[in-house]
Amino acid sequence: MKKILLLLEHKQNRCLLSHSLQEAGYEIFYPSANDDLLKLDNSLKLDNSFDLCILGPRALDKFSHWVEATKKAEEPVFLPFLLMTSRTDVKMVTRHLWKIIDELITNPIEKVELQVRIEALLQRRQLSLKLKAANDNLRNLNELKSRFISVASHEFRNPLHIILAYAQMLYRGSEKLTPEKKHELFGRIKASSSKMTNTLDDVLTLTKGELTQQKCNLQFLDLPEFCRQLIAEIEVGVVTNHNINFTIHGEYTNAYLDENLLRQILTNLLTNAIKYSPSNSKIDFNLTFQSTEITFKIKDKGIGIPLKDQPYLFESFRRASNVGQIPGTGLGLAIVKQSVDLHGGKITVDTEVGIGTTFTVTLPLIDTIDE
Repeated sequence: MKKILLLLEHKQNRCLLSHSLQEAGYEIFYPSANDDLLKLDNSLKLDNSFDLCILGPRALDKFSHWVEATKKAEEPVFLPFLLMTSRTDVKMVTRHLWKIIDELITNPIEKVELQVRIEALLQRRQLSLKLKAANDNLRNLNELKSRFISVASHEFRNPLHIILAYAQMLYRGSEKLTPEKKHELFGRIKASSSKMTNTLDDVLTLTKGELTQQKCNLQFLDLPEFCRQLIAEIEVGVVTNHNINFTIHGEYTNAYLDENLLRQILTNLLTNAIKYSPSNSKIDFNLTFQSTEITFKIKDKGIGIPLKDQPYLFESFRRASNVGQIPGTGLGLAIVKQSVDLHGGKITVDTEVGIGTTFTVTLPLIDTIDE
């Protein structure tokens, strides 16, 4: 519902117009219950935002600086101010004041004409809001592209150099190399290829969600079994000597979630816990069922995240300043956040450098879906 602020000096006019606009479906408010508008402070402090302001000539004269400042603060979004006045009072409006209003209406005016004028101004505001949103999205995509080029030039160049160097060694000196050395070089080529593949997979996953209207594909999941299988896959794939301690709390119930998105969430959080924790350390993974939500909590005893890095934790291509030589692209947590948001959930982090990190993901519990 569009909000309209009324700054009309005459109480009777204000009441009549307010009643008419409310009947038309607009939300109307005033700056104060005080009948005498002109006794208010010139700076006019408001608690509510608005989409259109309708004001009289004396109010325009009194609050002109506030009008200018308010319009400037909204730029580049269009915030319309409509002057409603009589033919005799219109002479009060100076050349300076003309510049800060967007439309003029002289009384008396037909109800239909008034509504058409108001709708035209509100549509201009809506278009400017959509344009700003589109520009913001383009700006974000440009920033993402720039960060991708910067990181990709490093993340892809190094593995490519390694692959090329080892391939040349195998090509030029294959007869002189022992089987063990050849096996070692092939292993390094394979590892570098895997790193590039993982980086590309992460980028594609992230950009798919940012460039398309991706939605959740809800399906029934046996969450305890799903989590146990995921842990087994990770322990084999990562070849970890960490102890993942999986526990379940609350009363088990049916749960409908997006399997792929949930897999991305938990895989990234668990592999990060392994990656940034000392060997042989314990990782606690807790699943809790509640009446309206499901909580996944993953706690490690790893390096922790410095305070200065925490505001940027879920941004693309961002990594904590204390990761050192531990490999990574800075995309994992951005993917986690995107997947949590698509579920309509939330994610929080509790971390301390040198002590460890706990990520808590809370997703709404959906126990039935319409076929």
